[in-house]
Amino acid sequence: MTQQVHVGQELGQVKETLLMTLYLRAVDNRRARPVLGDPYAQRIMEQIDYDFGRLRGLRGSASLVAVRARRFDLWTAEFLREHPDGLVLHLACGLDSRPLRVARPATALWIDVDYPEVVSLRERLYGPIEGVRTLGASVTESAWWSQVPRDRPALVVAEGLLMYLSPEDVSRLVNRVVGHFSTGRLAFDGVAPWVRSVSGLHPALRRAGTSFRWALPAPEVFARAHPPLRLLGEVSGVDEIGRRAHSSAARATVRALAKVPMVGEALRVVKYGFAVTS
Repeated sequence: MTQQVHVGQELGQVKETLLMTLYLRAVDNRRARPVLGDPYAQRIMEQIDYDFGRLRGLRGSASLVAVRARRFDLWTAEFLREHPDGLVLHLACGLDSRPLRVARPATALWIDVDYPEVVSLRERLYGPIEGVRTLGASVTESAWWSQVPRDRPALVVAEGLLMYLSPEDVSRLVNRVVGHFSTGRLAFDGVAPWVRSVSGLHPALRRAGTSFRWALPAPEVFARAHPPLRLLGEVSGVDEIGRRAHSSAARATVRALAKVPMVGEALRVVKYGFAVTS
């Protein structure tokens, strides 16, 4: 049965951005050689009563969204192989199918967090997923952390989230992560300052009534500002597109562009580790 999603009422304008991401993963999946290959995106789209045609202008961003998601999938799978009893804490999960795309040991725990109305919609569309718990709350609130176990190694994933938060909320959230778990990893993506500055000009973001508020500084600088983080990995979204391009000419062109600092740093996906010692 088609779900009746009224963006201005049930989800609200800001949360319409989760439909953009869903749409772009479906665009990628329909391509002859998808980057991510999310088979759930189109199925979920077809259950939502929303005019996705209004998002056609975003199709050029499908590869960037797909390589970003693929990188988080790879890091999540790597973590669960190393820590089969670990916890994956997926912040601002939206309508992402990651717990279905990534192999999860039965001993692992997965917690999806998003606004209550998003979690409600998610549960209606996906139904219960074995081994996955959901928490309905704003990620910037503190009360919901009491429901998150502290006794497991953790991977905290924040995909397409931090750039929408204020710098103060980003710092508070990161400090909560390293204050809650004794050991773990934190993976997220961030935009360059110039991207934040021009984000308000993007038609889709304007329509959703939002823009980027936070920009990622040099990853090492970010780590020093949030001890005990240590940088474990960093990739350029543009360079990732170049690696996945279908022709050698396209790969060479895009990867050359990625070497231009302003372009290569437009979107970066980073992974930090931490271990708190008393």
